[in-house]
Amino acid sequence: MTVRPEVIEYLRENLSKFPVDALRRQLYEEGVSDLDFEDCLALARRGPKTSTAAKKAAAPAKAFLVIGLVIIIGVGLLALSTSTKPPEKASGPESASGESGYVGHRGWVVRLPKDYVGMSEFKDKAKTDQLVHFCRRGTDPTNFLNEGLFGQMEIVRLEVTPSPFPANPTGVSQLTNAVTRKTSSHGEKFVLRNFSVGTLTGVIVNIQAPFPRVEAYLLGQRDLYFFYGGQEDDVWRDIVLSLRDARSEN
Repeated sequence: MTVRPEVIEYLRENLSKFPVDALRRQLYEEGVSDLDFEDCLALARRGPKTSTAAKKAAAPAKAFLVIGLVIIIGVGLLALSTSTKPPEKASGPESASGESGYVGHRGWVVRLPKDYVGMSEFKDKAKTDQLVHFCRRGTDPTNFLNEGLFGQMEIVRLEVTPSPFPANPTGVSQLTNAVTRKTSSHGEKFVLRNFSVGTLTGVIVNIQAPFPRVEAYLLGQRDLYFFYGGQEDDVWRDIVLSLRDARSEN
């Protein structure tokens, strides 16, 4: 068991203020492994608060952790403030099966399962970076802040940004290397494979630990499509495999 007093004290002071998953993600970014987090969490929930002297000793590290958490929560609340707007309208009426279409800001299209909607926001003033959460109608947007719920709630997130890679085999190779480096740098266990949807090519990553999830990266003629979900289930496949980019198909 790894005991980190500053982490234990930090958890004791913040467990009543923030969700455990938010604390876990924030501390993971600060270098606290999932195993260390669980050990410290158990001690934080079980033991009494530390003495004043111990608190002072842990203060510098704790202050650094608090700053990181405030940044994460602040970004989450900013996203929530825009995500709670009414979902964008589908491109047309529902089909006989109850499915509908969703048209993105830059002209891309996905097909949504029955009773699904898309809640959209932009991460920049120029509206070049669009973030859309696809979810069941009536889903509370606060759930978008907890990626650990995406699997059980069948939420799929799509981010569309101008692509830094060319739409050719060289670009796919560069994308693959970038995704591999990013995922490997976190020490995560994952399986990566080539992936394509229509004329779009890219890679799909199944991350197995410490947080199971699935990510797909697809290169369009001008845009990079990044899908994120809790698992590669039917809802995920229905949405991801329906993506169409008019620029790439002309």
